[in-house]
Amino acid sequence: MADFSGYHIDSLLLEAEKRLQGGTEQRTAEAPRAATEIVPAVTEPPPKPSASADSLGLRVPQQKQQLSQKAKDTAGSDWFNLPKTNLTPELKRDWQLLRMRNLLDPKNQKKALRSSVPQYSHVGEIIAGPTEFHSARLTRKERKGTLLEEVMSNHNHSKLRSKYAGIQREKTSGKKASYQKLLAQRRKRAS
Repeated sequence: MADFSGYHIDSLLLEAEKRLQGGTEQRTAEAPRAATEIVPAVTEPPPKPSASADSLGLRVPQQKQQLSQKAKDTAGSDWFNLPKTNLTPELKRDWQLLRMRNLLDPKNQKKALRSSVPQYSHVGEIIAGPTEFHSARLTRKERKGTLLEEVMSNHNHSKLRSKYAGIQREKTSGKKASYQKLLAQRRKRAS
C-alpha cells in the first residue's frame, strides 16, 4: 500500500474536485494513471487554503457540539445559571393552578401569568428559618402533598357560594319568575 502525505491527499482531492466541476475534458487528454502507481512522500509545505479547500478540511462532529450545548443549557450567569425547565405532569398541573388562582379567590385579584411555563425555572421548597419557627410555621396537619391540596385546604367554600348566589340573583332579576316572586311578596305585605 502506498504512503500518502497530507499534502498529497489534499492535492488529489482538489484535482478530483476540479474534474467534477470542469467536466471530463482535462482528464481524457492525459493518460490514465495506473492503480498500482506508488507516489513518493512530498515534503513541500501544504498550499494555502482556498475557498474550495475550506470545504475539504476537518470538521468537528455535530454530536460533540450538541452535547456541550445541552450541558450548558442555563439562563446564564446573570440569572445564577438557572436550569432549563423540566416539564413534568406535576409542574403542568401546578402551573395551571397558579394561572387560575383568581377563580379560587375572586376578591383577591392577582396579576395574570402567561399561558406557557417559563423556559428557565426551578421548583423548590421553602424552608422556614430559625426565627420563623412559631410565627410562619405550618404544622404537620397543615402540610399537604401537592400545591392543589394546600390551596383547597385554605379555600373558603362559603365565599364562592355567596358569590355564585349573587351572580345568579343578578341574572334572574327582571325575568318572569323573579317578577312573580316580587308580586307574591307584595301581596303578603298587603294582607
